[in-house]
This record gives sequence, structure tokens and C-alpha cells, in this order.
Amino acid sequence: MEQMRRTLTSEDVVAKIRSDVAEGVYRPGDQLPTPDSLARELGKLTKAVDSAYRQLIEQGVLVEGLLEPGVFVADPEMDPGVRSVVQAVRRLQLQVERLDKGLGELTERVGRMERSLREVNRECGGGHGFQY
Repeated sequence: MEQMRRTLTSEDVVAKIRSDVAEGVYRPGDQLPTPDSLARELGKLTKAVDSAYRQLIEQGVLVEGLLEPGVFVADPEMDPGVRSVVQAVRRLQLQVERLDKGLGELTERVGRMERSLREVNRECGGGHGFQY
């Protein structure tokens, strides 16, 4: 049970990353491994690494990339106001990505409906009030 608890928790992942940053393994601006990669390396679940990354982002130790995907070590000299703006921009980027995905799915559905209506119109000979 203890082994499962260690695998599921993110506290030790947070401690490991903090230690690595303090020791210079990761320096400001360095990109951290993907959650999947770090989870394999540490013998943890990806969810634990994701949770640790989120905690460290909220604490200002890490930042999400704006121009490229990934998680990076924050510059400790960065003004907290700037850090807040960076985090807000990243949240907006994620919202736009979700909206774009939803729009793409909606566009596909509308296209399928249009094709179905054209097919029904052809099958009905176009004379049954189905005009498209």
C-alpha cells in the first residue's frame, strides 16, 4: 500500500524538481521533460507529474511555454506581475485551442449533415420539398 501511495502522490515529484532547480540541474529557461517522460524516469504516474507541474506553476517555480509547448523553469528575477500576465496569456491560449478544436468538430458535423441532406434530396428526386 505504501508503494502505491508513493506512486500516486505528487509531493515527492515537487520536492525532486525543487531540488533539481536548487542544485542547477535545471536552470531558468530550461525546458523540463514531458510529464510522460519524467513519470517513467521517476517511476511515478503521469497524473502525479502533471499535478506537480501545476503546483510549481502556481507557485511561480515553473512557467508554461507561450511560443512553444512545454514547461520551463521560471526566472526567479521575473517580476511577479509579469509572471501573472504570462500565466493569464497561457490560460487564454489553452481556451482558444479548446474553442478551435470545438469549432473544427462542429464544422465536421455540419459538413456531414449537409452531405446527408444532399443525399436525401437526390434519393427523393428533389421534388418532396427537400431543397438544399
